[in-house]
Amino acid sequence: MAKLIFGYREVSRSIKSKAPVPVGKQRSGKERNFPIVIDGIQITRVTIPKEKGGGRDMNETTLKSIRDQLLLRNDQFIDFVKCPMTRMGYIDAIKEKFPATFIH
Repeated sequence: MAKLIFGYREVSRSIKSKAPVPVGKQRSGKERNFPIVIDGIQITRVTIPKEKGGGRDMNETTLKSIRDQLLLRNDQFIDFVKCPMTRMGYIDAIKEKFPATFIH
């Protein structure tokens, strides 16, 4: 399994641009919280600690926690942060993982 090495800004930007976070629903405090909402259903919430210093990398434990909160496998998380995965790709991955949740 590839070692996860990403910076705070890199992960935060990916979540803001690719994960379906409703406008105005991000909360800040000691950490930033992003509710993930797909088809009007809150699927999960992702918590990111505030950035520590300019451009530092997150530790691997924190990255694994964020990956699990995003409900992604390791390879999907790498694609999510490095850009091959789009917003629709992320939504499709979640719908594929939890098909019964999205039956209309």
